[in-house]
Amino acid sequence: MTLRLLSALVVGFLVTSTCPLSLSQETPDTPKKIVLAEGTEVVLRMAQDISSRAARPGEPIELTLAEDLKVGNVLVAKGGARALGEVVQGKRPDFWGNAGEVSIRVRFLKVGDKRVEIRGATDAAGTRYFVIRGSQAVIRAGTLVKAFVATDVEVVAAAEP
Repeated sequence: MTLRLLSALVVGFLVTSTCPLSLSQETPDTPKKIVLAEGTEVVLRMAQDISSRAARPGEPIELTLAEDLKVGNVLVAKGGARALGEVVQGKRPDFWGNAGEVSIRVRFLKVGDKRVEIRGATDAAGTRYFVIRGSQAVIRAGTLVKAFVATDVEVVAAAEP
């Protein structure tokens, strides 16, 4: 009886040691980390209209990444990634003919679960009239805004489709 038990253990050992395990042998690929260098150009698109009549300093502004952001051949962020900015100035047109003015500044771009600080700004001015009220200034949704990465930052590369 001990011989049977011993032979069963030997056969069991040989079977388990020669058969590959299918469950725990594969390890997921570790995400590739990339350094997004300071000064890297980022092209954003306004996601909403901003008017000098309604804009107030400090008001948040929605933007999106206009095109895929790549470092070399590695995709860092897909087009459409969310970015956030704020109104710096919103001056209404007045009755004396002075035009309205609005300006914004961009703050950060969302890359995966990380906020990448960026810097950039844009503005608009209405038309000045001498006899009638000046016109309002509007930055339209879809307007491209050029920004730049503020400091070197390590991000995880986006998954390629």
